[in-house]
Amino acid sequence: MPTCTVAAMLLVLSSGLIAFAEEPTFAERLGWPEGARVVIFHNDDAGLCHEANIGSIRGVEEGLITSWSVMMPCAWVSEIRDYLKAHPDVCSGLHLTLTCEWDKYRWRPVACAADVPGLLDPDGYMWGGVRDVAQNATADEFEAEIRAQIALAERMGLPISHLDTHMGTVYATEEFVQRYVAIGMEKQIPVMIPGGHMTILREENPELAEYADAVKMLAELVWASGLPVLDDLHTAAYDWKTDDKTDRFIEVLRGLKPGVTQVIIHATERTPNFDQISGSGELRQGDLNAMLDLKLKQFIEEEGIILTNWRELKQRRAKAN
Repeated sequence: MPTCTVAAMLLVLSSGLIAFAEEPTFAERLGWPEGARVVIFHNDDAGLCHEANIGSIRGVEEGLITSWSVMMPCAWVSEIRDYLKAHPDVCSGLHLTLTCEWDKYRWRPVACAADVPGLLDPDGYMWGGVRDVAQNATADEFEAEIRAQIALAERMGLPISHLDTHMGTVYATEEFVQRYVAIGMEKQIPVMIPGGHMTILREENPELAEYADAVKMLAELVWASGLPVLDDLHTAAYDWKTDDKTDRFIEVLRGLKPGVTQVIIHATERTPNFDQISGSGELRQGDLNAMLDLKLKQFIEEEGIILTNWRELKQRRAKAN
């Protein structure tokens, strides 16, 4: 769907010509029973490095991770590609990457540098921060890089169960998010977007409250295009600077409202090599430890929480009205 069409539809929605009635949760709309609490444990940063790949793989094979997404500009994508060829049932999406935040480990855009000069810092790598991207890159450059990452994944034979965002860059500007959503709808690839009650997301990010209605309208367009939508999104685990996170995850799950909630984690096997890349090794190891912890698994079973992934969401959306 062209971006201009998305913008036009948003204007119609915001003008009040289309009104939202009280809706059931997206979990109900996807066929789960009323009151169901459905969770995606989603691991970001596959392909970043060997340690991130090991964390992703162990989390899926031995633990509670149900989905991951791959950073196409990074050096270890081939390893994760080879794993996925041997394990085609794993739910794997693309972690659309427009920034490069580490000082000692840098990467460049997938698109030709001449086509995306606004995505390049003075050293020729991606910018380190989201604000830098928003200030320097045009929406056309943003879109060109997203399309280049999708095209590379397709050439490499990577499955694309969904699209999401590294460091939230796709939400940095109104034009960025419209292009992101439009590409997903055009290609019929689910996009990570919350459109339900957003209870946790609002609590964690009170500054987003003023944008909640606009996001909901955009999410309804995504749903109308035949793609699934999340009810809520938990992003705070990266702020828990510890390698012992099980009880924190239990606290979050205990307070879940009905609906489909994605819990974003960064499960990584910490090594001296990873510590040269990033100072986040402890908290990433904490995510992996929690995903492997039988205490957390038992709590989920006792609470009747349903685990799912993006592949199942798309399948259920195809059957929904």
